[in-house]
Amino acid sequence: MLSFALSYRICRVCREFKNVMMQKRTFLSEAYRCDEAWNRRFNSALLQKVDHATMFILLEQRYANVGKMSAVDVDIFINSVNNDTYIDEAIKIVHNLRMSPEATNILDSTHHALIRYLWRYNRIEELHEVLNDRLNYGIFPDYFCYNLLMDDFIKKQDFASAAKIATLVMLQEETGHPVTNALCLYSCHKYLENPRDWKKPEVPVDTSKEEIKIRVAFIRNPFFDDHFDLTDPRDLVGKTLSFHGKHLANVLGRTCQLRGLILYKKYDQALCLLKEWMETVQDQIVYEEVFELITKDNSELQDEPSEQLKLVENQLSVLKGKQNDKGSLIESMENMIKSAVKEEADKDISKQCQVYLDWEHVRTSVLEEQMKAIDKQKRIANIEKIKKDLKEKEQLLTFFENEEQIEVGIEKVEEEDRKEDERIHAMHKSAKKLRKLIATEAYVPPDVKSRN
Repeated sequence: MLSFALSYRICRVCREFKNVMMQKRTFLSEAYRCDEAWNRRFNSALLQKVDHATMFILLEQRYANVGKMSAVDVDIFINSVNNDTYIDEAIKIVHNLRMSPEATNILDSTHHALIRYLWRYNRIEELHEVLNDRLNYGIFPDYFCYNLLMDDFIKKQDFASAAKIATLVMLQEETGHPVTNALCLYSCHKYLENPRDWKKPEVPVDTSKEEIKIRVAFIRNPFFDDHFDLTDPRDLVGKTLSFHGKHLANVLGRTCQLRGLILYKKYDQALCLLKEWMETVQDQIVYEEVFELITKDNSELQDEPSEQLKLVENQLSVLKGKQNDKGSLIESMENMIKSAVKEEADKDISKQCQVYLDWEHVRTSVLEEQMKAIDKQKRIANIEKIKKDLKEKEQLLTFFENEEQIEVGIEKVEEEDRKEDERIHAMHKSAKKLRKLIATEAYVPPDVKSRN
């Protein structure tokens, strides 16, 4: 009896330890972050001599004066900051670059550096804002950033943030990396355990009472693209599950695709797939636990079930009677991630370290080309000034030789001015308008003196 009690106590301690470890779960190793290789950029002489305060002011002034800024200058600023003092400034200059004609020249390292910068200092709200507002910032993560962010959010049990990153992968329709695909499915599945952490953004309400009428050439009809216009977390997560699920030709892929389509309210597509699977797949069509998950998802709906949803539920009842997989859905996802990490992690680390070195060479090369272009513009401007000076000297030296031609030119200009004056005076009430214009130009405002 004592032995049994001791065994039970040991098992309970093991389970508690396992739960604690699950809370700290991370699928990617510390080495995957390539922190040492990433921080090596600070050894560059180019980045070491950056005065961030002065550089930010110069970038702001250039944008205000000419409406654009250099993409490589923005890249140098973002890559050289090593504290959280300039987060707002970094976001602002990236926005200004996006609004300028130089937006097409943004360097790949700028995307990566801004994401890692915000992530490093735990500015998660700003990170999501930048990544989701592609029009105003134009920052797009690569696969390496996707993996880093999702893995870190999963470790911190911030599954809502992990799911938000997963939806970005779906919106960009990227399926080229197996680790990213697996983490997306896992993030969405874990988020749906507690979907209240990510709420649908509220529609802004115009409370102004003033009526403003604007003349427009034509009225645009409302348009919803069912992709980038999606804002409801349920739709975004559902479409992400469906998107990645359809690229997996196995029971896990079918399970995720089915759940995603029902979340996304694509009941017609779900019906077609259910009929197709029951005709073509003999057994292990989906995981059995998906039926309970779908019931839980639909319990969150506020509206009454539609006719299409009822048809889907009828087909689900038929599918439930088939031979389905009784295994664990979450374990299947975890095994998929571990397998992908085992295959790809070392290759990703090696590739990313090389990418960091390549970015340094690209930055230096682009900066040298920019300096050559500036030097060329200066030389061209100097040549134009010399030509202008020489032309003026030539006019002085050859004045008496070309006196008659000069006088003819002057008479021609005077004749054109006379004709223009006649045309203006022939206009209706031109004399009154000219007098008013002369009076306005001749007006001298009085001096404002302080009273003692």
